Amino acid sequence: MDEVKPSYEYLFEVVKKEKSLIVNLIDQTCTCNRFQIDEMSSGHALSMMKKINLDPYNYFSDYYTTKTLLETYEATVYHVGHQRTWDVPAYVKETIVLPPNARVKTGRPKKRRIRAVWETKKQNKCSRCDQRGHNRKTCRNKLRRI
Repeated sequence: MDEVKPSYEYLFEVVKKEKSLIVNLIDQTCTCNRFQIDEMSSGHALSMMKKINLDPYNYFSDYYTTKTLLETYEATVYHVGHQRTWDVPAYVKETIVLPPNARVKTGRPKKRRIRAVWETKKQNKCSRCDQRGHNRKTCRNKLRRI
């Protein structure tokens, strides 16, 4: 269970394992950035709201409501018809669109995305020296733990 420490009326520190995260209810921000990016509460913010008896649904964006979902598909969508029936202007027909002048690199593309706090992977723990980040096979520490 997360430990919730109120700093002010609307500002809370949530300690989860060894991480300390700050949740601001008025600005709807959090140090993990989930409030800002997804416009929804993160797990530690939800545990804080549960602890102080707040309704978490008040802190989610309107995009997640059933009403907004239904309004998205409310308007009539007209089909475009067959391509032969289109009335395309002459200047559009005459325009030539070429692919960009870029060389396609071979191989798998590199990951450039920085992972968020809640996406971090669990690291290996060495059985020889009890440190994280490597395993026994790649351990450089020749001393065995006692």
